[in-house]
Amino acid sequence: MPVRDIVLLVVIIGSLPVCFVRPWIGLLVWSWLAFMNPHLHTWAFAASSPFSQWVGLATLGGAVFSRDRQPFVWSREVAVLVLLLGWFTVTTMYALYPAEAWPQWERVSKILLMTFLVIPFFQDRRRLRILLLVVAASIGFYGLKGGIWVLLTGGNYQVLGAPGASFISTNNALALALNMCLPILFYLAKEERRPWLRLALYLTFLASIISVLFTYSRGGLVGLLIVLSVLFLHWRNIPHVAVAAILVAVLAFGFAPQKWLDRMDTIIHYQQEASANLRLLSWQVSFMLANDHPITGGGFWGISNLATFARYMPDYPAGFHDAHSIYFNLLGEHGYPGLAIFAVFVGLTLMTLETIRKRALQEPELQWAANYAFMLRASIVAYLTSGAFLSVAYFDLAYLLFIVVGLVKVLMEREIEARVAKKPASAGASRTPAQPRRRPLVSLAPRLGRTS
Repeated sequence: MPVRDIVLLVVIIGSLPVCFVRPWIGLLVWSWLAFMNPHLHTWAFAASSPFSQWVGLATLGGAVFSRDRQPFVWSREVAVLVLLLGWFTVTTMYALYPAEAWPQWERVSKILLMTFLVIPFFQDRRRLRILLLVVAASIGFYGLKGGIWVLLTGGNYQVLGAPGASFISTNNALALALNMCLPILFYLAKEERRPWLRLALYLTFLASIISVLFTYSRGGLVGLLIVLSVLFLHWRNIPHVAVAAILVAVLAFGFAPQKWLDRMDTIIHYQQEASANLRLLSWQVSFMLANDHPITGGGFWGISNLATFARYMPDYPAGFHDAHSIYFNLLGEHGYPGLAIFAVFVGLTLMTLETIRKRALQEPELQWAANYAFMLRASIVAYLTSGAFLSVAYFDLAYLLFIVVGLVKVLMEREIEARVAKKPASAGASRTPAQPRRRPLVSLAPRLGRTS
């Protein structure tokens, strides 16, 4: 039997009791499985084993009985996200293809359920940092591996994600995930005190930039430039980002093969590129589907269906295609209300990030919250920009980061409240009635002189 499969099976089974007793660790294991997909790197039975389901059940079971659980924190963003899930349920009830829609609804519901479970178990700065480290390591694994592969092969081959069916298996999806992960790697490295881990995070950050470039993803290149620009807006990041920008320029114009340059040239001359034109046609299909079903859309898989393309675009050369955009995906599958709810959710999250940033910059003790605000803003902007050309409306990493925004705000507010609560007590303790105020000795000097 393959050694990889046996080792992974032992690790997962051994972790199940821990996931039940410590659900927050179960969420870490679940995140590792969700973002790195280690089972897809095995060759036998482990590749098709439902490890995520096992870990999820153990974690959910433990969460019911756990005393470590904090009260669920309701915020306006969480409420809108619940509303969005509810709207997904409504559109699935009226889906054009219910046989395909309900399994996808179940999958998306599981993603959001496990994401909501982060709220009561990660109201702690240490745990939150560990969660982000797990995410960074899981996706950064492909960035580090891909960067080394590019340097060894001269950039002549595409960097791909996990083999098989996963969110980041294709070159475009991997580029998106790495762009979202770059700010996390960068800010975790800035705050890391252990030299070996700080060095590992910075190396993974630089290797991931190389990997994004050589996924040959045009949307990935655009997203990378935007992420680096957002990081550059913070003046303390300028030296680091300048090094990254120089790396991008050297690799793009001094190392990249001609076929990479030809591929990126189609960003400007997209009219002559077949896949770009097919993408525009698929956007038209989504728009027409939404106009015919403006309230509920077509439901899950309403766009990526041969019958839909046969109805609206019978001459489509590829038969059918997905929406190739977060926004057209939501519009076509969940109608105008679905897209509007998502837009409100994103807008409120960005407003919360700005609130965190402004408040945290007023006090040096809250620098960590300011760093998290800068980090999460860059990651979410990467998702919103690169995702404009990719069907990742239900990417679990995005919703996890949205939830982390709310947790950072809660932790910051609690830290401020705790500091304010300590001030009156310390002031009262320093001035008691038994200790009368004494005048300085110098003020008594003239009076002593007169009495003598």
